Amino acid sequence: MNPFSVLRSQRVQVVGLAAACLVAGFAVGAAANSPMVVTPFEKAKFVPMNPKRPDGAQIAVLWGDRTTGPSAALLKYPKSDSGSMHIHTSDYHLVVLEGKAKHWAKGEPEASAPVLGPGSYWFQPGKQPHADTCLSDECVMFIKWSGKEDAMAAE
Repeated sequence: MNPFSVLRSQRVQVVGLAAACLVAGFAVGAAANSPMVVTPFEKAKFVPMNPKRPDGAQIAVLWGDRTTGPSAALLKYPKSDSGSMHIHTSDYHLVVLEGKAKHWAKGEPEASAPVLGPGSYWFQPGKQPHADTCLSDECVMFIKWSGKEDAMAAE
């Protein structure tokens, strides 16, 4: 199933607008002299986030360099049982575009984390242990990194 087959619905149009606002509002330093970027979903080039796990999370960079940041990307990943606690060096902003996910901080029970559907947003500060999981067959998200994109197991 094409994850954006529901694009015609008003809900997803609103989510798209929210993602566009994120790009515009959080693109610090990428303002006046940056070229316009337009990427139809069908042309987004998804690659495995971890080449050793080709069936896992996939990322399509929309702009920037994910190894140094800042950058923005589409992220999709399949249903998962439970996420592992991990950290990122940089802060990020995320909007759920399709599917249902959970996101929670270390010390919080996964069971109490709210279910986050299309239009849901979270901000994740860098260096803060957290976990997330996809509850539906697939989750598609827009993510904007303030710096490099990385992930390490939380201690």
